[in-house]
Amino acid sequence: MEYFELLDEDGKKTGQVKEREAVHRDGDLHGGSHMWIVRDICPDGDFTVLLQKRSPHKDSFPGCLDISSAGHVAEGETFLSTAIRELEEELGICVTPDQLHFLFQDRTGGKYMFHGKLFWNEEIHHVYLVDPSVCLEGLRCQKEEIETVVWQKASLVADALSHDDPDYCIDPEEFTRLMQCVAEYGRKKHGL
Repeated sequence: MEYFELLDEDGKKTGQVKEREAVHRDGDLHGGSHMWIVRDICPDGDFTVLLQKRSPHKDSFPGCLDISSAGHVAEGETFLSTAIRELEEELGICVTPDQLHFLFQDRTGGKYMFHGKLFWNEEIHHVYLVDPSVCLEGLRCQKEEIETVVWQKASLVADALSHDDPDYCIDPEEFTRLMQCVAEYGRKKHGL
């Protein structure tokens, strides 16, 4: 069983611990880490982003295109340790803390129905950019979590999100902020 430490509105641990299924049944505020893998950052701010297609057996958003890698902060973990663990578990990518660039803290929430069950997600998450220099040669999908991965132009993803494309389960606001951060990163990289 997976246990989460509950959070307050500022994203700090409350000391309460609850089982994963109960957290999503009751809508308790908990933590998550979102890691974005990008390449081909252009001077105009566009880039290519790695998306995972979620397994059709996932308890939430089955079969949808999602963040490069993401996961819940389990009991005893931090946002950063979760990011490192999830990248290795889901994609076989080993990173060090200095290869993850913290971008921002965000909050999402909503009630959904999947497989005939309520899934209530109230989450504060830290959003990271995986350093583009990280080697992706060992990339492999965790079959229980991910059906496949695809590379897409960020501009195409943004367009799909603006049209509420049901093939994606990415928060449009988070993706907009990611695009702004990557554009700034690209300007610095290209000396602009």
